[in-house]
Amino acid sequence: MGMLLLGRVWTFDPARPRAGAVLVEGDLIRDVGPAEDLRARYPEARRVRASWITPGLHEAHVHPLQWGLALETLDLRGLEDPREVARRVREAVRAREPGTWLRGGGYVFDAYPGRALLDQAAPHHPVFLESRDLHAAWVNAAALERAGIDGTTPDPPGGKILRDAAGEPTGYLLERAVELVRASLEPPRKDDLLRGLQDLAARGFTAAHAMGEEDGAGTWAGELAQEGRLPLRLAWTQRPNENTYTKAQYVGEHLHVFGVKRFADGALTSRTAWMCAPYPEGGHGMPLDDPRDHDEEVAGDLARGFTAVWHAIGTCAVREVVALIERLEARGLPARRRVRIEHAQHVADADLPRLAGLALSVQPQHAADDRRALERLGSARMGEAYRWGEFARLPGVRLLLGSDAPVAPPEPGRTLQLTRNHPLGGRGLDLAQALRAYTHEPAAVLGWSEGERPLGIVAPGARAELTLWDEAQPVARLWRGVLTSVMKSTRT
Repeated sequence: MGMLLLGRVWTFDPARPRAGAVLVEGDLIRDVGPAEDLRARYPEARRVRASWITPGLHEAHVHPLQWGLALETLDLRGLEDPREVARRVREAVRAREPGTWLRGGGYVFDAYPGRALLDQAAPHHPVFLESRDLHAAWVNAAALERAGIDGTTPDPPGGKILRDAAGEPTGYLLERAVELVRASLEPPRKDDLLRGLQDLAARGFTAAHAMGEEDGAGTWAGELAQEGRLPLRLAWTQRPNENTYTKAQYVGEHLHVFGVKRFADGALTSRTAWMCAPYPEGGHGMPLDDPRDHDEEVAGDLARGFTAVWHAIGTCAVREVVALIERLEARGLPARRRVRIEHAQHVADADLPRLAGLALSVQPQHAADDRRALERLGSARMGEAYRWGEFARLPGVRLLLGSDAPVAPPEPGRTLQLTRNHPLGGRGLDLAQALRAYTHEPAAVLGWSEGERPLGIVAPGARAELTLWDEAQPVARLWRGVLTSVMKSTRT
């Protein structure tokens, strides 16, 4: 009998770009066409109406393990005053046993605070608070003591322990110095990863691109795949030098290990994004995995079938990743098709044409959330930021949409709205471009839209992994033959 989905269908099938109905049987699409025709041909089919029907939503840049942890920790999003954060900490520790960790995250500060406020708020609890961008942490004296950090502790490569005039740690950590304290926390578990994935599925996503989780988390993803417990299709990246998977591969039907993730730099709100021009307060940010030093490693990743995935936010970070791509291309390697840039948040005018033909994963919510940090850079540099509408006009660019959760919540409605209506006044995307970047293109970049039973396309014989919308808000998803409603309220 099947299920007949009725509404405006965005197929992303060149043979039939638009339709009015889709017949689904089990986990396959059997027919696509005008609503009147399919109603007549399949009168017994169960009918489901929606404003829009699209290929399944992809969360094209997310940290599902960290999102699962964030759902269980102190939510500090929207807070910009360290005193208010300390007040929330003071309230939270009242119900906790002395000596137990308090974790939280989501704040954005204009300046780096010291540990005194946290020491006063929680003298008997180690406190670990991550900035919204996950590139910095604020901790108290108890946390520094647990981690064994004192005035003699050296800065780790790619990180910085901020220090006072006497050389003692202030309690604020940048980039890979954060890991010195994180190593003392209770380790994450497979259930934390599953919680994050289940939340994504509940929001209407049928697939997620996981970006560089902790070493070993790929093992949990593989176990969930083999146990048949993945609630959506999962594309996985691992860190450099991690050997959970030695080559690109599928694990079961729903896990695709496809990439190796590197960080060219940090983040704007922590002032660690690697900029060619200095920040108003001085400094250019910092390179982390400097693209100028990784030609051979990236060439090796490509040889093993991996996509080389680069986090690049600042103007210099983007410039140097593109230069790396060009050097590899000169060696005859397929770098422009097999290197993917995450964020591409600040791009100088001279570098914009060099992005042609690349896969660029962008997060429009960051443009709205970073407004204050961008204003501090000055109006002359605002035009370099968040240029996804201009990216879409470059030849061969493959544009992908995501949230970077837990940096921003994985909210499809908000992301779609901001993609179309640029929060900084820049060029946005039209509706078809935005939906393509949220559904078809992420599947196509991974090769999922080709072959038998393809994904990311609404056509006879394709997999029935679909999202149903009430205008710009997902209301249901179809995955593995089951239609489920999207959660009505979300944590934002």
